[in-house]
Amino acid sequence: MITTVTLNPAIDQTIIVDEFKPGEIHKVKVRRMDVGGKGINVSKLIRVFDGDTTAIGYLGTKNKQFFEDFFRMYGIKYDFVLVEGDTRTNTKIIDLSRHQTTEFNESGFSITQEDVEKLKVIIKKYEMASKYIVFSGSMYNGNYPGLFGEYLAQIGDHNKIVIDATGEMLLEGVKYQPFLVKPNIDELKATFGINSSSLEDIIRAAISIRERFHIKWILLSMGANGAALISREMILKADALKVNVKSTVGAGDSMMGGFIYSYDLYGDPIEAFRYAMACGAAAVTTEGTEVFPKEFAMDLYKEVVITDMTSVYLSYKG
Repeated sequence: MITTVTLNPAIDQTIIVDEFKPGEIHKVKVRRMDVGGKGINVSKLIRVFDGDTTAIGYLGTKNKQFFEDFFRMYGIKYDFVLVEGDTRTNTKIIDLSRHQTTEFNESGFSITQEDVEKLKVIIKKYEMASKYIVFSGSMYNGNYPGLFGEYLAQIGDHNKIVIDATGEMLLEGVKYQPFLVKPNIDELKATFGINSSSLEDIIRAAISIRERFHIKWILLSMGANGAALISREMILKADALKVNVKSTVGAGDSMMGGFIYSYDLYGDPIEAFRYAMACGAAAVTTEGTEVFPKEFAMDLYKEVVITDMTSVYLSYKG
């Protein structure tokens, strides 16, 4: 089983307009509301392939029914700490003319020390039953330095830790020598102070980060330039698939979900990388965080092109 931890979930409101112009009135072409939160999105992807997953974290009491109905609909097991208030709503405005997404993300609820201790117990509970525990997304209001590390410290086997976070969370998370981290280029540069825009320099920096913190895998999303998969033994690059992009919201979560689902099933990093690329590409063809058909992802899977770059970066291997 794969357990996902969402510390600051959301309801994703997606609004699609022909052209977004600040300060003007717009006619909305499509408006949809989806359960969101990066960890929950990973669980949703795993269920697309009928995988076994449990979602845990925090939910606000006032709109918890919206989430619980969703979990039941998709067969996602869940075990959340309920806190006072509403789970936040994040609004994404998609501009069709520019193929751009503008996001307005609410901060979310605040968590008490009692809530923190409750979730620690739940994380510890699911460690034994889980092959991997995926921590995705942002922290909530009122957290203090080192708190993310307290959640990670509940997991005795660091080979189960998977992280998709940025900034202070990622800096704290890599100290636990996780199995996998999945930054995109901008997140990697901002978190680790990388100034170069050269793909070669960025991949080299990622290799150095992997070595320094003894991370098993780095799955680096590079947008239109595809993605890189970096470990001690191999450095792979996959080309971006050509698809009709409707929204990039949730694409990284689908990429993460595809990789960890496949790796759990097959134990093959190249196979997992193919799943990751296919699922990420399938996700951008949907509106908001709408679920795509498994068959479509598997069609894209056949088109994934992976190049072994190990020899090119040989001197940067660990």
